[in-house]
Amino acid sequence: MRLFCISALIACTASGALACPNGATQLVSCTFNDGSRYLETCLLGSYATYAFGHTDKRADLRLARPVTEVEMTPWPGVSRYIWEDMTFVNGAVRYKVYANVDRLEQGGELMLLGGVVVSQNDRTLATLECDVGSVETQDWLQPLFTAKEGSGQYYSQEERVWK
Repeated sequence: MRLFCISALIACTASGALACPNGATQLVSCTFNDGSRYLETCLLGSYATYAFGHTDKRADLRLARPVTEVEMTPWPGVSRYIWEDMTFVNGAVRYKVYANVDRLEQGGELMLLGGVVVSQNDRTLATLECDVGSVETQDWLQPLFTAKEGSGQYYSQEERVWK
């Protein structure tokens, strides 16, 4: 039964459109390379999803992980930058998705930035920065934080780890 549920969840995120499946909450989504590629992360129940691919095509990579298996670093509440990140693990490869904003930026509207860092065995394979102005998020990663707490985990601010 669990395999069916995960397969259905991945299928829901397989379209090229930047929209989370019905009932899901967007975490961080954006485009790359002048809109030709996209990244979308969503929360659906106790699962977080990651999709990356060419715009208007089926995703090249789709992952669905229980929230307990998605690493997340919440903003510690200090510094000029508000930032959060989450990491999806796929075998030895890690996909670290981040969003940030410089809250002391002068001269206008705050610009939300983001991207993904792909690594394997502590070696960076790729660093992709989202197209400027394309980053979308609903309440940063707060929904993931809440889902992790709902699953019985808690974040130790002193140790900076989930337990």
